[in-house]
Amino acid sequence: MKTSFQKQVHARQKDQRLKRCSDDQKGLTLIMSLMVGMVLLAGVSGLLAKQLMSRRLSSKESYQQMAEAAANNGLNRILGELNNPNPDQNRGFLFTLDNRENINEANNGFSWELLNTDQSPQLSEVCLDTSIGLPSHQQQQSGAFWPTTEVGLDGSDSPSMRDDGISKIETFYRLRGYSSPGTSGSSDSGEAKFIIEGIVRRKGAPLDSYLARSRLERSLYIQSWVDVNRSNDWGVLAADYFEMGPVQLNSPGLILWHTTKDQISDVVSECNDASLVRRLGGSDRNTVGLESRIWPVVNQKQPPTSIFKKNGSKDTFPGRRGEIRVWRIDDDQYLSTGCLWRVLCQRASGDTSYSRPSGIDSSRRWRRVGGEWQTTATIRLREKDICQGQTGDCHMYVDRINLSRSKLLIENGSRPVVIHLLGPEPGQTNRQGGEDAAITLANNALICGVDTNSTTCNQRPERLIITTETTAVPDRCSARHNTINLSGNSLPSAWILMRQGTVALQAETQLQGMIWSHSFCANNHRLSLNATTQQSGQKSLVQQASDLWEWGSKGFSGYGRRITRGIRGTGLDQFQRF
Repeated sequence: MKTSFQKQVHARQKDQRLKRCSDDQKGLTLIMSLMVGMVLLAGVSGLLAKQLMSRRLSSKESYQQMAEAAANNGLNRILGELNNPNPDQNRGFLFTLDNRENINEANNGFSWELLNTDQSPQLSEVCLDTSIGLPSHQQQQSGAFWPTTEVGLDGSDSPSMRDDGISKIETFYRLRGYSSPGTSGSSDSGEAKFIIEGIVRRKGAPLDSYLARSRLERSLYIQSWVDVNRSNDWGVLAADYFEMGPVQLNSPGLILWHTTKDQISDVVSECNDASLVRRLGGSDRNTVGLESRIWPVVNQKQPPTSIFKKNGSKDTFPGRRGEIRVWRIDDDQYLSTGCLWRVLCQRASGDTSYSRPSGIDSSRRWRRVGGEWQTTATIRLREKDICQGQTGDCHMYVDRINLSRSKLLIENGSRPVVIHLLGPEPGQTNRQGGEDAAITLANNALICGVDTNSTTCNQRPERLIITTETTAVPDRCSARHNTINLSGNSLPSAWILMRQGTVALQAETQLQGMIWSHSFCANNHRLSLNATTQQSGQKSLVQQASDLWEWGSKGFSGYGRRITRGIRGTGLDQFQRF
């Protein structure tokens, strides 16, 4: 049997073993707790890092979207200023000027900033009023120009664009570059390109500090046109060369002068001044404010003859349908062969001799004056006489018209007629005996359009067009060919378009219509010009012409003082983040 002492020793050893076991378990539990804590700490740290990174990326994306929106809004604000419908606030002329960085040009290429300075850029409309200048910049300080210097999209009292608990976020835009349609040519219409930068930064941050930037590139179609509803903007008398004389304008409209680049500096200083009238060889005694109605232009061309063509029916020689008929109408110089002693003669375009036309409604009266026989004829070209069997506009061709006493009445009430004066080029005209390829009308002569079965001139110039086929530049007022010589009321109403022709006055002349020619020579005689029509209704002459000749579908944008607008995009927007 164990003694009490042994029992005490055994109990003590047992307690020690139990104590050692408990201590081992506590250490293991501590280690396991520490390991679990480390795992939890790592997980929480990773989750926190992930959340912080997501927030940072979300903020950056948000700032970037704000920058893209700022660029788009900035472009809309620029277009709003340039397309302002208020004529007194419109700056559409800026669409015709480049405004992009180019170190080889004045002001590094930012030509908008040079408006109304000694280096003001030259516009195609020389006397266009640009005094409105650029809109004022928000900063109101020297060196800040709209829109190439940053322009804020937010007011000083407006709330922050994004609340991140740090400071106010602000957005800005600026124009990085603009390329006008004229960059690749001389046209004021066509595709242009805007480059706009949107910027996001904190309020008060340095200019070189930003949260995000984005660049927007947008192509826009720019269109320049003359409004058919504004007759006062249309050129009623236009030429490259003027000897204007004491002109009298009896209706709204401009005198359109195609000047040259080497004259611009002198012309600019004479805009809206009487000296400009004198420069064109004119007198303002018959038209009040004539100096303000002279509109010099450069890098513009007169309209082509195609604006007066729809069906394009051609008057052909009877029995030879494929050949154009060419007329010779002369009551002073008669032919001695072929069409003998006749005022009205005809030939096929491939022939060199004339013949007498048949079936034409005409009458002649002869009398002897100064020992020579003279004839006075009244000739009526009915619808069935020209462009036979064809419909739509009728185009007739003439070598020469020279009338001193006779009348030529052309039925154009139901279809317009275009008279083409052929020039001296080979194959175009006969030129027997050195005749001038010209239309010459004395005081007692008459050419006019009439309605069917009427003998009264219908005063509808949009339906009687006179044009020339030549491509050679005339010798100004010394030209013999491709010339219209007018007197009195011999051509009461017509629309004259002679891009390479001359219109000259032999006496005081009255005309209802328009004159667009290369040269206008008054020879010190007065032209009384009235650009109106007798067509029923309230439409003006240009409105009637536009409807009749379908100018809208032809793309003809008018001729005179232009309106310029940015009207639509021509491609997809391109954003660049940086």
